[in-house]
Amino acid sequence: MIKKSFGAIGDIIIGFFKKEEAWLILFLLGMGGLFAITLPRVSFWDIVNFILLFLSYTWWLWFFLILFPIFNSLFLFWRNEEFKKDLKFILLEILIPREVQKSPQAMEQVLAALHALRNSPGDIKETYYEGEVTVPFGLEMISFGGEIHFFVRCQKKQRNLVEAAFFSYYQDVEFTEVEDYAKQFPQTLEDLYAQGKDMWGTEMVLAKPAVYPIKSYTTFESEAESKQFDPISTFLEVLGKINKDEIVGIQFLIAPAGNEWKDKYQDVMDKLQEPATADIESDEGGSRKVPISRTPGQYDVLEAVEKNLSKPAFDTMLRFIYMSPKATYYDSFARRGLVGAFNQYAALNLNAFKSNRDVATRTQIWNWPHIFPKIRNQFRKQRLLRSFIIREIPPETWMGRFITSYIFNFNFSTKRFLMNIECLATLFHIPTVIVLTAPHIKRNESKKAGPPAGIAIFGEDKELEEFYRENK
Repeated sequence: MIKKSFGAIGDIIIGFFKKEEAWLILFLLGMGGLFAITLPRVSFWDIVNFILLFLSYTWWLWFFLILFPIFNSLFLFWRNEEFKKDLKFILLEILIPREVQKSPQAMEQVLAALHALRNSPGDIKETYYEGEVTVPFGLEMISFGGEIHFFVRCQKKQRNLVEAAFFSYYQDVEFTEVEDYAKQFPQTLEDLYAQGKDMWGTEMVLAKPAVYPIKSYTTFESEAESKQFDPISTFLEVLGKINKDEIVGIQFLIAPAGNEWKDKYQDVMDKLQEPATADIESDEGGSRKVPISRTPGQYDVLEAVEKNLSKPAFDTMLRFIYMSPKATYYDSFARRGLVGAFNQYAALNLNAFKSNRDVATRTQIWNWPHIFPKIRNQFRKQRLLRSFIIREIPPETWMGRFITSYIFNFNFSTKRFLMNIECLATLFHIPTVIVLTAPHIKRNESKKAGPPAGIAIFGEDKELEEFYRENK
């Protein structure tokens, strides 16, 4: 036991001296000690007076170093908000055909096409003057009394590109521009209570770092038709079980992340790729490290992480809301039923979803900060309701979050996470033919017909008129 303890301490010391920062610290300490030795004997008050004199001459520098980051963060928040005001969004409802033979892999390719539409500030002008931020897309599943609808929210100018991305892999789907359903929601908590309703909601976040993926649709696929399973069916069953006047909405706000996102987790990859070793005691009394084989589970984790980092990712915000008349309100339906539906994506050796308790509309006296739980709960409900309606993504700057905070509800708890296109396609895709959706989803009964045979591809107006006259 003592030998292992000294060995661990030795490893820590060796690891410390391998870092360049350690030698810099030792050098500065040594120079400071040498400087202290060569100084004449001075009193404590002489040192204090020297420090005060130094600060009196350099106060402007410290003032600048403190205020500049605050001003920079505040200025960026202002410019970002001005940029967002000029964005024009539309809401497109996806009209699902009667049968969809495509697997969620088709949705993965759609997301790859959407990722290519990424915008980001490229220079100082775009960052500080225009305030450009990466514009998110919205993927939404909404149940109105058990009737489920799928929506895509995008910029108005990108509608054709978004539809083209879907049509490339889902040839029979149709889109129709609809008025934002959220305008029919109570806009404030007072309006909600005035209508005799209550609500519950939360945001979902990853339990582990984003380098570890969740279980994707490939895990649920099987060559045997009888063993095939579409994970979205779990959500459709839950969303389809609500009462007539109840509403449940699930919102995915996804902003394309840069391809360098994988570099953020390079240290995790390096650690996973390190050969496994074990300490073997030698006959001479010491110990040496010898390589050992990885377990199948370790190989699976390494393969899953490498595959996860090989695909484009989105900065993802996942929130849902449940509204119901007080007579039928049952918060456990959302708190346990909806949250539990995300457990199917959990892999204990990889990643899973969990509710963001600092955002969830349930506060208890034993939860920090342990005071005014009812008041804090009301503020949480109001923020979540408003955030869902306007599809808000929290400000990217610290001052932006501070300004949008309230005394009983600070805006620092909302979190986004990185998720690649395969995992996102698992969470949101058009239900496949193996999913029993009736009567929860209204299917588009008609099927798109191709152009009539013999139609002219090239021709003058005279030739086209003659063609139409002959085919009347």
